[in-house]
Amino acid sequence: MKRITLLLIATIVLLGANTAFAQDDKEITPEEYAEKQVKTLTTRLQLTESQEFYVDSILTHNYVGLKKDMDDLQRSGMQDPQTYRQCNEMWQDKTIAAMKKVLDEQQFIKYLKYMGKGKEYKKGKDGKYYLKSELKKK
Repeated sequence: MKRITLLLIATIVLLGANTAFAQDDKEITPEEYAEKQVKTLTTRLQLTESQEFYVDSILTHNYVGLKKDMDDLQRSGMQDPQTYRQCNEMWQDKTIAAMKKVLDEQQFIKYLKYMGKGKEYKKGKDGKYYLKSELKKK
């Protein structure tokens, strides 16, 4: 049981968390966690009010869905960590695809970098992100 909980926490971290899912033995709800992430992303990505609304909706929906799926796997007795990773990757892919529709190009690249992805991008001298291959051509 503790192993599954730890895997769930690690999964949330993979979704871009900077804090643990559990604090002081009190579990944070997915909605509370999404709210914290929205605040962080609003500041980091300089989101407009409408973008903030959509990001909040996306993260809340996807974190709740991830938690439900993880709980379902746990209740079914699933013990294969690979199954939990695949579930996490599926929700992470859904989140990234939804965020791409809401964010502009530079915000999306910053989001990928925040998530630990987007390694193919590098900041240019003008402060904007470019594909590393494009920067080499310049």
